[in-house]
Amino acid sequence: MNRYSMKTLLGCVAAAVTLSTAGTVMAVPYASAVVQTGNTVDFILNETADTVTVLRDGGSALVIAGTAGAHSFDMTGFSSYSIAVDHSAAAGWVESSSSIANAASLNFERPNAVQVNKNPGSANFGNIYVGNRSTLPAASGRVMGDGIYILNATGVNSGGEGLNDATAAKNGGGTLVFNASSNSPWRISIGEDDNIYIADWSDATGGVKFMSADGASGGLLLAGAGGPTGGAGNHGSVVSRPVVTGSLGVDLTLWTMDEDLAGSVAATGNHVWRYDIGATTSDYAGAANLVLDASTDGTNSDGSVILFDLNIGVDADIQRDATSGNWIITQPRNDGNETGLLILGADVNGNPDMTNVLFNSKQFSLDPAGDGSVAPLDGATDDLLFPEFDGVQDIFRFISRAEVSPDGTTLVLHRRTTGAENPYLGLEPVILIPLDANGVPILDVANVLTDPTLGITELAMVSQSNGSRKTISYDLAGNLYAGSNADEQVSIWGPGGVSSAITSSDGTFTINGVTFGGGGGGIVGDLDGDGFVGINDLNIVLANWNQTVPPGNPLADPSGDGFVGIDDLNQVLGNWNAGVPPTAGAAVPEPTTLALLGLGGVAMLRRRR
Repeated sequence: MNRYSMKTLLGCVAAAVTLSTAGTVMAVPYASAVVQTGNTVDFILNETADTVTVLRDGGSALVIAGTAGAHSFDMTGFSSYSIAVDHSAAAGWVESSSSIANAASLNFERPNAVQVNKNPGSANFGNIYVGNRSTLPAASGRVMGDGIYILNATGVNSGGEGLNDATAAKNGGGTLVFNASSNSPWRISIGEDDNIYIADWSDATGGVKFMSADGASGGLLLAGAGGPTGGAGNHGSVVSRPVVTGSLGVDLTLWTMDEDLAGSVAATGNHVWRYDIGATTSDYAGAANLVLDASTDGTNSDGSVILFDLNIGVDADIQRDATSGNWIITQPRNDGNETGLLILGADVNGNPDMTNVLFNSKQFSLDPAGDGSVAPLDGATDDLLFPEFDGVQDIFRFISRAEVSPDGTTLVLHRRTTGAENPYLGLEPVILIPLDANGVPILDVANVLTDPTLGITELAMVSQSNGSRKTISYDLAGNLYAGSNADEQVSIWGPGGVSSAITSSDGTFTINGVTFGGGGGGIVGDLDGDGFVGINDLNIVLANWNQTVPPGNPLADPSGDGFVGIDDLNQVLGNWNAGVPPTAGAAVPEPTTLALLGLGGVAMLRRRR
């Protein structure tokens, strides 16, 4: 988490500024679903907090009760606000009190997918979306609907529906048809435009659908419903989550892993396709562009294929890490003969690039160098680093879902099941792996013979069941949402520690001094748009220092006041090192710059007191 600390940056001006990094633990409580109607602002506090303080126009503080649930305050005579939620708890992952209190409404017969809205400028910020597979009742007896459930941040139906009201499962106002199977709806994503994008893995209604954030409208994103196609049409049944960038009806791009679309590829299954949907609003019939050919993706050093060997029916998934731009591909099979966790860099067009393999779990298990050239640490005659896995060679087996934390520092894996013969990943179904600045797992191979845990954190969030369907997601505050059809439950977990979360009227969300959102998304302070707040952004402010510019000029005036000065400098300093560096080297500020940083840091700290 030190990625976001300014301690290193301002170390040489410590005489003038003393900074603490103790507050970089991600938070649990925050203000979600903030909406202003007239002079009244309403919001939902997802979890009980120690204090909730509202500042209006930077002052006129209001102290609001820190109980989870709905709150409101008056804005008469004021134009801006920030809702600061502070909490202190023992560090360590625990289930939230809201999750426990609302367990009945978080009970689903088969929660195939869960995602949380991470758009802080949206009225839907913090809403939880759960895909439930059919109208079969839950084991608890709860009446279920087939569709997407929309819950507020506390885990209660956002539309006020009763616990057993099947209409809480939204289907785009009747425009979406889901097949009565365990794979429809399947996986979901939330777009930059707040729309819900839904993958359908069934043969009868397979493809990709979309639905508005409130569930009232929707349609087919890709023309036609059904699969397998065997090459007819532009899609089959889609096994992965839909990965989208841009906005529907404007500039949308979609990537999918399609189970049975062959196109021009001789073999079928598990290829990754890109759809340049653009301004089309529904029923896109354009070509599916092949960007990852599973039949030619190469082999590991033992001759095994990397990507699933084209097996139809594999519960594979892809996702794009928004922080690094990397692609993460997973599959949950238990034989270990193909890669269970694959991380690829992106090519110049943003597509997954097999020529830029950043992590290959099967090759990692074979050889920590990844190229077969390093002698095995265990002294075995083969090149396996982990001798227990002769014949079952990938220690990253059973990977059902993967997610990257909003700050890009942690990869969470949700495993379908675990085994006592695998001491390296532990026995718990959810594990956390630290990522380096390039989005690559940091695994402690050097000490594996004396400490086999590889530096991985285990979390006992859900029960295990071989073959069960699992789902995992983060919210923007760093809370985790885990679901399983073995438990028929979605639960919400927080990491504890000291936290401070601020949701503001300018569309930003600040967690322990790191700001997300504002200006249509991205990290505040990233003026050059490279996904990292660093020396280039600082130089943009300095080059325009004391200049009058068009208000809100994103390249120099992030504060939006039309003048480049201390406020803009603080935007950069307050988020220094946020994101992932675009290059391996880090520039060192010149002495004159450091002097200015010291002054800016002092000003920033004064303003935050």
